[in-house]
Order: sequence, then structure tokens, then C-alpha cells
Amino acid sequence: MRIKNYTIKTDRLPRSLRIALVADLHSRDPLQVIEALGKIRPDLICIAGDLTEALDGTMDDKNTYGYAALRALPQIAPTFYAPGNHEVGASHRHLRKYPPAAGLVRITPENMARIEQSGACFLHNTHTEWQGIAIGGLGTGLLNASGLPDMDALDAFFAHDGYKILLCHHPEYYAKYLRDKDVDLVLSGHAHGGQWRLFGRGLYAPDQGIFPKYTSGVHEGRLVISRGTANTGGIIPRLFNPREVVCIQIN
Repeated sequence: MRIKNYTIKTDRLPRSLRIALVADLHSRDPLQVIEALGKIRPDLICIAGDLTEALDGTMDDKNTYGYAALRALPQIAPTFYAPGNHEVGASHRHLRKYPPAAGLVRITPENMARIEQSGACFLHNTHTEWQGIAIGGLGTGLLNASGLPDMDALDAFFAHDGYKILLCHHPEYYAKYLRDKDVDLVLSGHAHGGQWRLFGRGLYAPDQGIFPKYTSGVHEGRLVISRGTANTGGIIPRLFNPREVVCIQIN
């Protein structure tokens, strides 16, 4: 597990800000993530999805580590959590077994209560304010018949006058839906760094395919993508692609 550091310049904040970006734990052991955050000492922690697995009640026995992480992180710094596709049961494997037409509740009341009791602020197609900064969370579009994210749900977030941070699990949404929006910082995961990295590029990412564009790093000075904190390739190991917690210094 490495700590990857980025610095982003802005004139829209009166002070510096250190943000830790965590993504794609997939309910694996969070100990190394927690240790990394202790070294970073962030002002706030942003979880850009897939911390846990399906929260519709079908995989509750798999989420012990995910909830352990969610309880631990707010003890380090204020924590904001937007779901990825896995939390709402929109992994491709889960959708084949439990399609949207089945009418399942995608996050049960019991799991919502666990999230609320953790002390983290859950942001699913909504936003909040923290010290004058607007922080929003854009959900996946994979459960919608159109396949599109619910952009209209964040109209009030986009209209906010101050500095804006958007947690958006899918980095591929940036070019399609977010590039023209007034957002200062977009934080993403989902691509797992491309699983194998060859000549500085990821080989494959979900919803982007072969040699995807958005797998890692800083793009256009405001999209930051984490390679993720767990190896999620099953029998396919990561290659030249270390797991990471990202530290973003805003000056």
C-alpha cells in the first residue's frame, strides 16, 4: 500500500487543505488504509465508492471489514462517503443475479443505519457543506434504465458559490457529464488503475474497456483518480499497479 501525493493549486480557498482519497476497498482488511491515513493526517477524508459490497441485504456477511473501515475513518478526520456501483448492487455480476426489474431495495434501512451510526456523512445524489465547502456525491447510473447518472439531483450543488468537491465513483463520467460543470475537484475510483499497467497506461477498466483513458492520476487539474486500496482482480494479480491511498494537497 503506497501513499500517492498530488498538489493542486487554487485561488478559491482562503487556506490550504489536505484531502485523503480512499476508493475501492471492496470490504477487504482496512488496516493498511487506516495506517496510511494516520501518516497523512488529512483535514478530511473522501471515500469515492466501493468501500463495501451490495447493501441490499444479499451480502451483509461480506461487509464486516467495510463497516470497520467506515467506523474508524471518522475518528481520524471528518469523513464523506459517496457510494460506488457495488454498494447499490450494480456490479455486473450482481446485476445478472438481481436485475433492477426485481424491485429490490438497493440499500436496506439496516445498512443505512450502520452508515449513519459510523459518523461518516453519506452523500448519494446529494450534497452538504463543510467549513464553507460544498461536498457532493454523484451515484452510479448503472441502475437506471437509461444508464445515465442523475445529474439533476445535484443542481443545488452545482449552483453553490464556493469551492466544490464532487465524489464521483466513475471517472468516465467526467468527460461526458462533468467537464462543463462548475466543480473545483472531482474525486473518483472504479478503474482499479487498469489492473495491469503497461508503459504507464492501464490495460483494462470497467465501463471503459481496453486501454482506458481515466485510471489514475490528475486530469485537467481537477479530476483525481485513485487506483484503489484492494486487489479486486480475483486470480488476476495487479501488475506494476500498487494499491494506494491518495493525498491531495490543495494550496
